[in-house]
Amino acid sequence: MILIKKNRIPSSLVEYKQTINASFNNLPKEVKDKLRTSLLKEQGYICAYCMKKLEDDSSKVKIEHYIARNEENELDYNNLLAVCKGNEGEPFERQTCDTRKGNREVKINPQVNSDILTIGYTSNGEIKSSNLDYQEDFDNILNLNDSFGLVKARREALNSLKRKLSKSKTHLKRDIIKRIYTRYSEEEIKESYVGILLWYLQKRMR
Repeated sequence: MILIKKNRIPSSLVEYKQTINASFNNLPKEVKDKLRTSLLKEQGYICAYCMKKLEDDSSKVKIEHYIARNEENELDYNNLLAVCKGNEGEPFERQTCDTRKGNREVKINPQVNSDILTIGYTSNGEIKSSNLDYQEDFDNILNLNDSFGLVKARREALNSLKRKLSKSKTHLKRDIIKRIYTRYSEEEIKESYVGILLWYLQKRMR
C-alpha cells in the first residue's frame, strides 16, 4: 500500500451528481468509465490495497468505497478507490482487498501519509505495520498476507529488484539508489507491489 494523492474530481462526475436521483448504481457507463480512469491514474494503475497492477478495464477493476457506501458518500470522490477483483468468486479464505473487506471498516487510510508511514515489509514479502489496528486490517480484513499469492508475489518482486541491482556495473552509491527510488515512486504506471520495492530502496539509502 502506498500513499494515494487524490486529483481533481472528474467534471463528468460533478455534472452527474447534480442530476435528479443521482446514485452510484445508476452511474451512466461513460461517467463510470471516466471515473475509473481518473482513479487509476492517481493510483499509478495499481490496486489501492494490494498494489497489483491493473488495466483500465471494467471487467478487471472494481470501484471501491473506502467507507461503506450510503446516500451521503456513495458519489464522494474522496471515498472512491480503484481496486482489483480480489479473487472474487473464490472461497472467503482466498479473497483479498475489497472483495474480502465487504462493508467492514478498515482503519488504515491509503490517503493519509501518517498511516502509510507505519508500513514496513519483511524480506519474505509480508506487509507489516507498527499500528496493531492496521496490522489487523492487513492480516484479516484485507487479507494482504494471504498464503495463496500476495506474499509470494511481493517476495518475487523484491528479489527481481535485488537481482537487477546486483547486476549493476557501477557501485550503487546513495545518490544512484535515490534516483532509482524516485523513478519507481514517480512512474505514471507503477510496478506491481511497488510498496515493497520503495521500502527496500529506502533501507539501502540509510
